[in-house]
Amino acid sequence: MKKITLLILLLSSFVTFGQVNLDFEDGTTTVQFTFNGVGAANVANSQMNTDNMSSRVLEVTKPAGAEWFSGCGFQSVAGTPFVSMADGDQFTVKIWSSKANVPFRVRLQTDLDAVANTAYNYDFVITTANQWVEYTLDFSGVVNGTEQYREIVIQPDFDPACEGGGCGPIAVGGTYLIDDFVQVTPTVDPNTDATLSDLTVNGTTVTGFSPNTFTYNVELPNGSGVPTVAGTASQAGSGASNVSITQASMLPDAATLNVTAPDGIATQLYTVNFTEAPALPPAAPTPTVPAISIISDVYTNISTPQVDVFGGSLTNLDLNGDMNEEARLITGGSGFQFNYFPGSAFVDISAPDMMHLDIYCDNIADGDVLRIRLLGSDTSIANIARVTLNSAQSGTWVGVDLAIPDGTNRNDFGDIDSGATSIDVTDLALIQINTLDLGSTLAGKDVYLSNIYFYGGTLSTPEFNAASFKTYPNPTRDAWNVVTDNVTINAIEVYDISGRQVITMNPNVARVTIDGTYLKSGIYFAKISTDSGASSIKLVKN
Repeated sequence: MKKITLLILLLSSFVTFGQVNLDFEDGTTTVQFTFNGVGAANVANSQMNTDNMSSRVLEVTKPAGAEWFSGCGFQSVAGTPFVSMADGDQFTVKIWSSKANVPFRVRLQTDLDAVANTAYNYDFVITTANQWVEYTLDFSGVVNGTEQYREIVIQPDFDPACEGGGCGPIAVGGTYLIDDFVQVTPTVDPNTDATLSDLTVNGTTVTGFSPNTFTYNVELPNGSGVPTVAGTASQAGSGASNVSITQASMLPDAATLNVTAPDGIATQLYTVNFTEAPALPPAAPTPTVPAISIISDVYTNISTPQVDVFGGSLTNLDLNGDMNEEARLITGGSGFQFNYFPGSAFVDISAPDMMHLDIYCDNIADGDVLRIRLLGSDTSIANIARVTLNSAQSGTWVGVDLAIPDGTNRNDFGDIDSGATSIDVTDLALIQINTLDLGSTLAGKDVYLSNIYFYGGTLSTPEFNAASFKTYPNPTRDAWNVVTDNVTINAIEVYDISGRQVITMNPNVARVTIDGTYLKSGIYFAKISTDSGASSIKLVKN
């Protein structure tokens, strides 16, 4: 077999198989897309000989009249890399061409459909017709070994000179058989190997570690302190590489690991850049009124089929260490929405008449606005409330109470939307929280939200002042004592975090002991009913 090599390997190296290995022998493997006149199919090998004994190959046809830039390609599902350059920056491929002296391009690209598409091209020429030739494609000069790509594009009869314009469709068509497209990695001489086989921070391997990735960015939890970095040389034992470490001295800072190969000459530097996450706000206030809860640490939240983020990110947070979500952090973007459309699981908010939410931001500016939109099942109608904040509210939880639409009037949700009709409150379909608003700077900040719930109206019961009774010890290992200020406790109902009732009592006294010895460790909620009303408290069992 004639073999043309388009790069020079070190004499001491050999190749090992990497991630991509396309041999088409299963009869089903083929390209995921074609464009501008090219055809492609998995076919029987019509040119089987000693140069290539495969039974099946990929046939690519580029007929006369096809655009000069036309081609085909392989593509993984969105969000999943098809090629990781950490597995090798070189590829071998066998090609049979019906024409000689044909320019050929193989292209790696992140995603042509994305806003930003990083791509690298490898151009070569098929000089021989009607013969299997193996080519080696070397991308090491244009990538640094850390990239991941979703697509491999093959463009036969592609002349790079045409990229400046002026080329029309090709005049003479061609047929190309492609086989054994394999990603390969040169293995270096162990004596010159200055890589690491492991890199840890505080004893845990760094996320995304690869021996061929030399720079890492690590964000540490707020208050975690300066970390300790360690590295294990790939060449361990006798004649091992030497690893010299300079630890970070503060946050933010960088740690470096300088690896010297066994030959004492070859070196490689690994760098870990550390930053510290912003401090979390204090625990959000605890609600004490009955509610249809969306986000709460006290009430059982109603099921939300889908949460959509408008750019940026949305993080669920436990601020008080009780292992229960009580807040969400909006970072970047323009907000998010609770979406009840999947399965048409609409929410009936006709019973309450108020909506509550708590907002926290460290650097609120005067005039910053949080916008809340309620949309019914007919999403052409939206009722919108704009909550205007000021700088004095920075660094503290800000409670907001809004009168919700009642089916006729918009109440506090009458701003901006110019339509005359209020939403159908029996079929709430979307709750949108937007940080982006004209004249507001909130969209560029970290915004925390907690205690989003609907209350009041016919949903409410008289509220019993939580300050008029005491609960101790809390947390407890066995029992809680509930003592009121000369008010008779008629009933106590205790629920676990899934909403299942685990204790019910009708004491009719002012002092009660709730026996929790048989309960599992965790969070519970108690509804305490008295002649003066009802209130809810959170109970913690250690």
